[in-house]
Amino acid sequence: MKKKTKDYLKFTDIKIYQDDEMFCVNTDTALLGRFLDFRKGASVLDIGTNNGALLLYASLRKPSRLCGIDIFGEALDLAFENLLMNGIKAELHLGKIQEFKTDPFDVIVTNPPFFEMNNPRLNTYMEKAMFEESLPLDELCEAFRRLLKDNGEIYMIYPADRAVSLLCALKDKGFKVMKMQYVYDLKKEYALRVLLKIKKGPLTKTRVLRPVLIDDGKISEL
Repeated sequence: MKKKTKDYLKFTDIKIYQDDEMFCVNTDTALLGRFLDFRKGASVLDIGTNNGALLLYASLRKPSRLCGIDIFGEALDLAFENLLMNGIKAELHLGKIQEFKTDPFDVIVTNPPFFEMNNPRLNTYMEKAMFEESLPLDELCEAFRRLLKDNGEIYMIYPADRAVSLLCALKDKGFKVMKMQYVYDLKKEYALRVLLKIKKGPLTKTRVLRPVLIDDGKISEL
């Protein structure tokens, strides 16, 4: 494992180590961390913990329990180090979310693998982090249904051009979207990502927030 110099999570003064060979914190991570608005004292599960960045963002909201799961032990070792460095306590589990058994949570956060096609040029860490073969959308939604309390909340980020597929999958599993926010890169013609706050229950009105704009790495709202 080759460590880079300590970085800081965007919008915070939280320090974090990153590994060149593994998935590093990017704009998606920062956007999702910024989007979290759950209540103090909630129990939180992070699916695909990697280096612990989303657990660190979640810790700012003073949860009662933090829990992360990842399929790579090396990633969890790095997450443990980052959490320890910042004085944050969390449970870290090695394994697939499809097989994870525990009491349900108030909040689930995830930046899941969502690319549809494999790329042999990437290393194993990057393939598992980016391509949904390891966690198909229907299996992710089933994990949501099993691991979220009835009044719980899900926060996630997903490609905007696959939003319809995601919404259909969520509806099939009995979820409703409470809040959406599209993300645009000013250098591109179409929306890049969509941020979602999701709950269990029948379809209801969805609040679509003002879009987020990215300009040379700088994040702002319209």
